[in-house]
Amino acid sequence: MTPNLKGLSDPNSVHRIQPPLGPMIAASIIRQQGHEVKIHDCALADFYNRVPIDEKSVLIGQDDRDIQKVIEDYQPDILGISALFSNLVDSAHNLARIAKDVVPKCSVIMGGNHIGNAVKDYLYAKMHPGSGLSNRLVDFEDPFIDLVMHGEVDFEFPKLVNSILNKGDFSKISGLVMRKEGPLEYLINPTPAAITPLSSLPLPARDLVDMEGYFSIGAFHSAKSKSKRVVNIMASRGCPEKCTFCTTPDTWGAKVRWRNIDDVILEIKDAQANYNVGEIQFEDDTITANKPMLMMLCKELEKVGLPWCTPNGTKTNYHVSTQGEMYKAMADSGCYQITLACESGVQRVLDKIIQKNLKVEQMKPAIEKAKQAGMLVHTFWILGYPGETYDEMQETIKVAEDCGADSYSFAILNPLPGTPIYRKVVREELWWPGKSLNDLMYRNSLIKVDGFSSSEEFENFVTETNIRLNSLLQKRDLQRYEQKYGPDASPRMLVKQT
Repeated sequence: MTPNLKGLSDPNSVHRIQPPLGPMIAASIIRQQGHEVKIHDCALADFYNRVPIDEKSVLIGQDDRDIQKVIEDYQPDILGISALFSNLVDSAHNLARIAKDVVPKCSVIMGGNHIGNAVKDYLYAKMHPGSGLSNRLVDFEDPFIDLVMHGEVDFEFPKLVNSILNKGDFSKISGLVMRKEGPLEYLINPTPAAITPLSSLPLPARDLVDMEGYFSIGAFHSAKSKSKRVVNIMASRGCPEKCTFCTTPDTWGAKVRWRNIDDVILEIKDAQANYNVGEIQFEDDTITANKPMLMMLCKELEKVGLPWCTPNGTKTNYHVSTQGEMYKAMADSGCYQITLACESGVQRVLDKIIQKNLKVEQMKPAIEKAKQAGMLVHTFWILGYPGETYDEMQETIKVAEDCGADSYSFAILNPLPGTPIYRKVVREELWWPGKSLNDLMYRNSLIKVDGFSSSEEFENFVTETNIRLNSLLQKRDLQRYEQKYGPDASPRMLVKQT
């Protein structure tokens, strides 16, 4: 099961929702083992039900009675709960409570990025007593959660399921976290020693989710999709970078691993045949890092003939000498929009705070090459890093304004568990008064920012920055503006969409 979503109460906000790749892959493997599997997305099942949490946020999805009925009707032996982000964790704990109320003998297992990063921070705290991080694995203190899985456990989670159902010994399964005898003591098995061979992964079990429900909502990852019938796919995993705000290298590894191109194309053709999809969105974190593999993919995508895009940010200084050739191959194969991750327009911030191997002067040429190749260019920027000054934020905005991009996402820096920035925030107590990780959302400011007296003041500043810069395209190039948004979009809409 995936939990209810926490979103903004602003009626203009777009709450993105798409099929969960991790649970669908696990379901395929578990089904191959001969077990019956159900996938249930609590948010999708009642997407337009919005229950206020506070003046700014709402809970999206089924109420407890409906969730209880789903579990009661199915009577699971095992319930796996996937909490991808920290703002889903309260709903994840609620699912565990309901499951134990309805089916007390059900084994409840929590997984996903949030708990995986919490395990990393717990282990870090054990090794660094002065870090300020908790020496408790708080999420696992929930008595309704029996076991935890952390790391890349595509095959290990199904092994655990098989062992539980067949009453085997699962204590040595990689990535497993169990309670020991005694308070706050855990057995934490290391993540798998060998990286997952992506060629061995089955196709995600899309037949077990409500694809038509996701299509009907049409709020997939990309800000402005070409189609509401989107298939989200990962062709590769891993990232060689070491950005201090990101957990991807720890989760997927520092080496970029690609699936067999034939398997990727098979997945796309399966989605075409069974769901009549009209667009591909590649969820890879660094799809341009391995140029030979990307070029092979583009050659095959030309035959498929579907539009595609990269909702996640790609680095602007990969393959600089042949970048134009790479972007042309992407555009020729159907890529209508590339997202470039710039993050900051200040070299000191890139070098000293983010530790991103990128020069400011490399951004604009990459944007121009992508546009010349025939793609729209969306850009990612982040404001409010710890240690960033007000003047540096203004410089980033100026660089972004002059870079020639078609659209912008200015995010507020959120300290994600498991990252160096999170550990710095905890160690130096940089939270705004009354704020904590429980308030984590894309548009929420959690940590103090130079030049601003409150989180609300900074949030308004970032919102207005998004609106102002996303209105530039309409003034600069009406044809590209209508190509991207259509003739009826307004700048106020764009900040919600991009």
